[in-house]
Amino acid sequence: MYLLTILPLLSLPLTLAKPPANYLLPSLTNTSVQVDTKPGCSALDRPYIPSQNSTTYEWWYFDAVSSDGLSSVVLIPFSGPIVGRHYPQFLLQIVTPEGEIFHTITEYGPNGRMYVSTKGDGSSGIIGEGDFTWIGEPDLGRYDLKVDLKEHNVSGSVTLISASKPFLLCDTLGPEASTQSFWFLDWINLIGDAVAIVDLKVGDQRVAFTGNGYHDKNWGPVHFNQHIHHWYWGHARASLFSVVWYKMVTNANETKSGAWIAKDGEEVISACVEDTSVDIVPFGNNVTIPPNRANDTDDIDGFTISVQQGGEEYMFRFEEKVWTPGYGGTYARWIGNFTGGKVGEEEGWGSGVGVTEQMGPFGGLVL
Repeated sequence: MYLLTILPLLSLPLTLAKPPANYLLPSLTNTSVQVDTKPGCSALDRPYIPSQNSTTYEWWYFDAVSSDGLSSVVLIPFSGPIVGRHYPQFLLQIVTPEGEIFHTITEYGPNGRMYVSTKGDGSSGIIGEGDFTWIGEPDLGRYDLKVDLKEHNVSGSVTLISASKPFLLCDTLGPEASTQSFWFLDWINLIGDAVAIVDLKVGDQRVAFTGNGYHDKNWGPVHFNQHIHHWYWGHARASLFSVVWYKMVTNANETKSGAWIAKDGEEVISACVEDTSVDIVPFGNNVTIPPNRANDTDDIDGFTISVQQGGEEYMFRFEEKVWTPGYGGTYARWIGNFTGGKVGEEEGWGSGVGVTEQMGPFGGLVL
């Protein structure tokens, strides 16, 4: 009787554990598909649209920036892209210490496949014939990435050691929380800040550094560039503060802004607003707000990020050092210096580096 009583209790943790899963992507269909908009009880870093149609999209985003703000790497495997034909793609961008930019998008055609497996909350995947692989730990504590683009003579590794906990843009993380920022754009942040270790070779040139790293993922039912006029996004570290920020403006002139701030890895602010209590503003000579043409970024020298929540105020400043092109000619990305902290405690402000971008404008803004 005693054994029969305790056996269900012993099995309880196993029933609550997130079971491993394997996915072959994309599973294309001409019909409507299910788009998950809640974390649920499966891995946080899983595919949220296992079966895709011609309008859906999904990707995993990884980046790292060197501690001197001069070098960076961006790696994005797409199971469903928003530019080009609806086949798997892999984007790789490397900025060398000398300011040279290597940028390529590999499209794998109608027979292209991505293999993704999950364990715990982490994911692992491979695209192409090993062009890019990643292995994530079940607790999201570490991701090991490997690049082997033989066609371009690019190879090497990127390691991200998480310094933060996962979070959502506009909800508190939990099985029934919403991953939507707008109905057409889902977003989950797996690693808002990380220690990054990069060792890559581009031809005969080695790009090796330590710095900040980051990992999130996006997906949605329709290509968001049909609905978003422009957005600003970025992440950075300033001494003890880790910061992720965004501001999205739709073609209907709806604005949603947000910020996540952690100190020593512990969240102190997580805000999603439709007013200016969180604001991201570009600065520079002759900057146009809102931007009036695609890649209207020539005059931008940086961005200010201001956050007022719960009676507390934070102010940060990003100053660009290197401009880089984005995806499909629709946006620009910068790496550079980052400073700031809590207003009223300026003696505790610090400095560091980060990555930021402007996407769009894609269409006409209704004022």
